[in-house]
Amino acid sequence: MTCGVPQSSVLGPILFLLYCADVIFIAQRHGVGVHSYADDTQLYVHCDVADCQSATRLLTTCVEELDSWMTSNRLKLNADKTQIMWTGMRQQLSRINTAAPVFLKGHPIVPACIVTCL
Repeated sequence: MTCGVPQSSVLGPILFLLYCADVIFIAQRHGVGVHSYADDTQLYVHCDVADCQSATRLLTTCVEELDSWMTSNRLKLNADKTQIMWTGMRQQLSRINTAAPVFLKGHPIVPACIVTCL
């Protein structure tokens, strides 16, 4: 084996966390909130309705940098499992286009009404 950790290794989870610690630093550098559990990561941005476009650009820039970091570290961002969700009060959500896709590396990510949170 030239890289990686054997499946079911006792050290696997700890080594993975150490290996992926930069993900949190990259998100924080962009001012994006982050939560991770095992190999699942959630990024979030809080903004006023008037700032939705700039928040979307901020999140997109952060994800693109994360994707670049992952590629250089032999990891892959799974675009098929990437989800985005707008949350807020009904009055706030009615003022933005919650159905417009967000493009990540040319792939449209259509906002979902329900997302999975592990």
